[in-house]
Formats: sequence, structure tokens, C-alpha cells
Amino acid sequence: MGYAVLGGDMDWKAWARRAEQALDVAKRGDWKGLFAPQATFGDPHTHSTKDLGRISSQTSRIFPDWTQEITTIRGTDSWAVFEWIGRGTFTRPEVPGDGTRITMHGATIIEINAEGLVTNWRDYLDRKEPEEQILAAIQNPDAK
Repeated sequence: MGYAVLGGDMDWKAWARRAEQALDVAKRGDWKGLFAPQATFGDPHTHSTKDLGRISSQTSRIFPDWTQEITTIRGTDSWAVFEWIGRGTFTRPEVPGDGTRITMHGATIIEINAEGLVTNWRDYLDRKEPEEQILAAIQNPDAK
């Protein structure tokens, strides 16, 4: 994968830049390509699942222009923790708040295999953050 450097130390900054590209929904980033076969994903909305295709489809349907900036990353050869800022447009035609731009902050813990592929991904975020932004847009549609 090209992430390891001499001595076996993981180049997490390089991994983060690749992950940001993979998480760019509008540019059809290859998010699933970050994962090893049979990897698991979970977040406050999703119990742990191996169905990465469903997660990817849900994200692109609700936030078709989703991007994620990894602001800090630290780890070892087999795991990392990173903080991120996600941005996207809430897109649910016929649902109040459709078209609202949101910004979301979170942290993720990943485990990787020897090839640098994710075997376990767990997002931590406050689900109220985007909900409050969408609610504010509903209450004040001129502010969108």
C-alpha cells in the first residue's frame, strides 16, 4: 500500500491524505478501498456492520457532496485515532431541511492489518450537531 516507512513505522499523515480523498463523495472517492475484506464499521447511528456498501450508499444519498478533513491523527503500526471535520449538504427531497449545509466534528478509531487496510472503523460524533443545524435552517429558511 505504500504507507509503511523503514523500520515498520506507519506513515499516518500519508494514510490520512488518502483517506480524505477516499471520503470525498462528490468526487466518487473509494472509501471501501480503505478496508480489508470482512472489515467492520460502526458509528452512533449504525451498529457494527460488515456491509460497507450500504454505509457508502446511505452517506452518498444523504450527503452527496460529503467531504471529511482529518485534522489530527496519531497511531501505532496497528491502530490510529483521528479527529475530523465533515461537511456536506443534507439532501432529502420532501424532508424539511433539505439543502442545508452542515458541518460535523468527530473522532474515529481504526485498526489496520499489515497491508495498512482497515479491519475495524468506529466513528464517535455528536448526532445532535447536524440535527441542530438542520433544525435551525428549518426555523430560519433564509439563513440557508
